[in-house]
Amino acid sequence: MGLVRMHNQNAIHFVTNRCFQERLFMLPSKTLNQIIGYWFVRAYDRCGQGLEIFAFIFLSNHFHLLVRDKAGNLARFMGYFQGNVAKAINEYLERRGDFWAREYDDVLVDDESDRDFIDRYIYIVCNSVKAGLTDRAEDWKGWSSLHAALTGQKFSFTGVNRTKKHNLSRRNKNVDPSKYTETYEFELSIPPMYAHMGVDERAQQIQELIKGGESVFREKRGNVPALGIEVIEKQKWSDRPMNSSFSPRIKIFASDPCRREELLDSYRNFVGIYREIYGGFRNAIKNGQRPSIQWPEWSFPPSTSIPVYPEAVAHAA
Repeated sequence: MGLVRMHNQNAIHFVTNRCFQERLFMLPSKTLNQIIGYWFVRAYDRCGQGLEIFAFIFLSNHFHLLVRDKAGNLARFMGYFQGNVAKAINEYLERRGDFWAREYDDVLVDDESDRDFIDRYIYIVCNSVKAGLTDRAEDWKGWSSLHAALTGQKFSFTGVNRTKKHNLSRRNKNVDPSKYTETYEFELSIPPMYAHMGVDERAQQIQELIKGGESVFREKRGNVPALGIEVIEKQKWSDRPMNSSFSPRIKIFASDPCRREELLDSYRNFVGIYREIYGGFRNAIKNGQRPSIQWPEWSFPPSTSIPVYPEAVAHAA
């Protein structure tokens, strides 16, 4: 049994994943930004219904994403994006093998506190500063949500639909590229506490958050100068950090200890119920039976990417 996920309706998730062996497969460049952005936006078009994506950043060997899942589609979105972007970057780098280190982590963020949302938001937009790569968030050249958050502009990426190209090219080798080229657009969701603001006022608020976050992260790393973009651009994708950045998985992010323990208790209870049901399911399969299982609400039955909806939600859908 893999990681037990709980995707309650409207839950806010702080999503993270790292490259295999923390190698620098996503070093910032125009080509890699295009590949990552195209597959991200295409995944959103195909599987992102009900997802509100507030912030994201792609560093050289990992990414972070802050998202609200209103329709249970986060796992589908992540599966489609991670699978396709891994294949595309591997091909570009002319390598084979694992791209991601493990399953993505999704930490549930306490949605009763704007402070917790803002904490994770700052963590993402200032992550290059925290990692010691740049001294300012705006200096990071990898793909991120920062520019769109400040300007309100949409993302637009154009790429080749290889399946369509293959099908069209089987009989005609001179197919017009426009027949298999597709453009996808994506608009960043506005943080709930800024939804009532105009673009300029919202940009001012975000810039103030960034300025404070940059100062905190520079101080935490002892004000040691950042590696800098010029050095980063000279790195190779096969490089890896001297020290591992992996940390133990957590499931809940809440600054209030009582609230965090309350949410953790709820999750532990959920996991206990799921594991008990899963054990019965496995035993039935081993005995050649076809079990009729009532999985916990908002859980993922084996080999599925859509959670179990409560009856009221299912009827409403």
